Amino acid sequence: IGILIGLIWTKGIFAQEVRGISISPVTFELTANPGDVLTNKLKVYNPTEAIITIKMEVEDFRPIGEIGQVIVAPPEEEIIYSLKRWVKTEPETFTLEPREQKFVDFIISVPEKAEPGGKYGSVLASTVGIMGEEITGLAIGQKVGALLLLTVSGEVREELKVIEFSAPSFLEYGPVPFVIRFENTGTVHLRPRGFVTITNWWGKKVADVEFPQLNVIPGAIRKIETKWENKWLFGKYTAVLVGSYGTANLPFNPSILTFWVFPWKLALGILLALAIILAFFYKTRRRWQMAFRILIRGE
Repeated sequence: IGILIGLIWTKGIFAQEVRGISISPVTFELTANPGDVLTNKLKVYNPTEAIITIKMEVEDFRPIGEIGQVIVAPPEEEIIYSLKRWVKTEPETFTLEPREQKFVDFIISVPEKAEPGGKYGSVLASTVGIMGEEITGLAIGQKVGALLLLTVSGEVREELKVIEFSAPSFLEYGPVPFVIRFENTGTVHLRPRGFVTITNWWGKKVADVEFPQLNVIPGAIRKIETKWENKWLFGKYTAVLVGSYGTANLPFNPSILTFWVFPWKLALGILLALAIILAFFYKTRRRWQMAFRILIRGE
């Protein structure tokens, strides 16, 4: 899903924009049984020349759009797959000297009666105080975080649908772009994997184009793009989406499309050139005939 959340707000006073704290890793994919207690670490780093006070927070998030973006959910919003109430951080507040880093523990306490499936949240590091000799002016704080993707073991439902598999129906040249949209209707996040298999008009396979493996959160739609990186193509092609998802390697629903690639401008230029050559020979055919008689018969 990549980097998660960046929120900026005014806070205090300083001349230059003292920002740039980083947190890593940015994604945790975890598995637990009901009743388990998981402890993990993340690193918070201060790359600036200022002394920064950090406050750790835990919030729920929800996906927005179809390219993997997420936003922090407002406290009043009810999140079905909420993880927030299960997570605590140690320490909650600390200070980082310039170029200093600190490891923060986050503890996930899974209830004994937790329902199987996916639970999702984010651990956030917020700047709440900045000190430095040359700090004057307008203050800008920062908030960055790491995503927590937790799967509670048990009887989960893995359901992923291909709701779009498309490409331009006609192209003059390659590369050929493909768009795949997956909808997760199950109870746990899934990472589809596979290829776009391409055959030419004689039925011969000419390429297997792998698409990126990206997580799809329950209830979300994820758009994934890939390309067949080949410029010089000609004729009719058939593309089949082949792959699987989940722990049981369930196959995708059948998805097939056809497209044409024809360099019509190049072909038109060649035809025009041939037409000009033929017209030239036709107009000068008598002179060519006379030339051949002289060369062959000596007339």
